[in-house]
Amino acid sequence: MKKIIYVFLLLTAPFAVFSQDGNGYDKELGDAAYAESNFNDAITIYEAVIAEQGGSLPLYYNLGNAYYRTNQPDKAILNYERALKIDANDEDTKANLEFVQSKIVDKIPQDDVPFFKEWSNAFFNLFTKDVWGFIGVVSFMIMLVMLFWSLFKKGKRNIPVIIFVMSLIIVIIANVSAYSLGKSTTEAAEGVILDEMVIVKSSPDSSGTELTKIHEGLKVMIVDDTLADWVKIEANNGNRVIGWIKTKSMERI
Repeated sequence: MKKIIYVFLLLTAPFAVFSQDGNGYDKELGDAAYAESNFNDAITIYEAVIAEQGGSLPLYYNLGNAYYRTNQPDKAILNYERALKIDANDEDTKANLEFVQSKIVDKIPQDDVPFFKEWSNAFFNLFTKDVWGFIGVVSFMIMLVMLFWSLFKKGKRNIPVIIFVMSLIIVIIANVSAYSLGKSTTEAAEGVILDEMVIVKSSPDSSGTELTKIHEGLKVMIVDDTLADWVKIEANNGNRVIGWIKTKSMERI
């Protein structure tokens, strides 16, 4: 019950702490429209700011909320997913995404993830890729200072050696974490279904065999998008399937 109330409160107003980001006045105008329940106006403003200046976590988050309030869960999910591409650790966005996904037709099954992989993913997502990179750079600089200290400082060298080793370990961890986050972001081309119902075909042709039906709001993996009108996707609406859908039926995250 507490979680339901929490999510409801999140969806009734844009996240106020984000108001200092984005396009200043334009975003404030969108927030004001949202606060007055003019959700379509808020959508128009947020979309215009994103088109002109690019997306950000607060803009995608608030835009997702506005789409949900106008009964467009597919576009709400799309924008929450875009927000999580920027910061996969944002708890508010994750909570809203989970809430809206529970309302769509296709229920997303939870895969059994090995403990070690679940733990490593949680560890990598403690910080964003940029933060891990910053940690790595700072640790490398400390490592160099300790190296010169141990080489030219007379007397005991235990402290600089210990700090050097610790810094080296942190550099390795930070680089592995940043690489893993970057790899998952660039390699996983994904999209969200926007049509109410889509038929997945065995081939990029209207006469192809019907494999299954998927519905709006379902996130899919993009396998092949080299054709103009068709895209090959991998979907999981309870049954994993790989097939072709019309390109216009989905939008890339």
